Amino acid sequence: MTLLPYAINTLSTAVVYALFALAIVFAYRTSRILLFCVGEIGVMSAYILSAALQWTGSSTAGGIALAVAATILFDTAIGVVLFLVLGLEKQEDSFTGTAITIALAIFFAGCMSVIWGGRVEQLPFPNGTISLLGASFSIVSFISIAIGAVVILAILALFYNTPIGVELQALANNRELAILNGIPVNSRMLTVWIAASIASGLAGVLSGAISSVSIEGSAVGFSGLVAAIIGGLTSPGGAIIGAMLLAVGENTISLFFDVRYSVVVPVGLLVALLAVRPYGLSARVERIART
Repeated sequence: MTLLPYAINTLSTAVVYALFALAIVFAYRTSRILLFCVGEIGVMSAYILSAALQWTGSSTAGGIALAVAATILFDTAIGVVLFLVLGLEKQEDSFTGTAITIALAIFFAGCMSVIWGGRVEQLPFPNGTISLLGASFSIVSFISIAIGAVVILAILALFYNTPIGVELQALANNRELAILNGIPVNSRMLTVWIAASIASGLAGVLSGAISSVSIEGSAVGFSGLVAAIIGGLTSPGGAIIGAMLLAVGENTISLFFDVRYSVVVPVGLLVALLAVRPYGLSARVERIART
């Protein structure tokens, strides 16, 4: 494998991990709850998109638009469920909230087993190749990188440069002070959970497009969790860096050794990082002191 195909494979993997990681980071920043069910949400979204494409017809622009809309609607509904189950007005114990997300992951996996069984599906996306500098690349990889990069940049821009993003940062720093300043906490929390669900859904769809859609694919969500922890759990930029490091490590192992050995990369990086920098690469420890 030459350098360019290696870079394309690494970037396509990194955008998937980054989307999962961003969903986890934004949920954790505002609620201190670790979202363990991102992988299951992603795979369910991919299955929903596949079913919607088959029903509406993937050969027409209108059919594709309807299928995408149905998937976004599904992810929005999941976000509402997460808000109702994990809303801070009802659930202030972050440990219990995290345990609930593990239970939701098991529940979602059970639902997929009942509905789709062990079926493995291929999303009906373009499967051709593009030749560049003497190497061939999958069209899907290019599309995944482009879509993922645009969405990631849009998320960061909205978070750091819009009034809603500023309010979310204030909510993450001090919930009580945000309430006193008139920030609509419940509606902003609903926004966070819906955004996290949609980001997870998109990551699952891109992952399914690159490889295939299966229940076992929900394990990719664990890599997103590791990337978020590597980045520091509260830093969107750190999550993206963590995703890149994870993708580089996995693809490097696959390149020089065997793809089966790449599964040890997330655990190895996590253990090494926690031993050296327990708070992640961002080293951001949020403390609030009364003055």
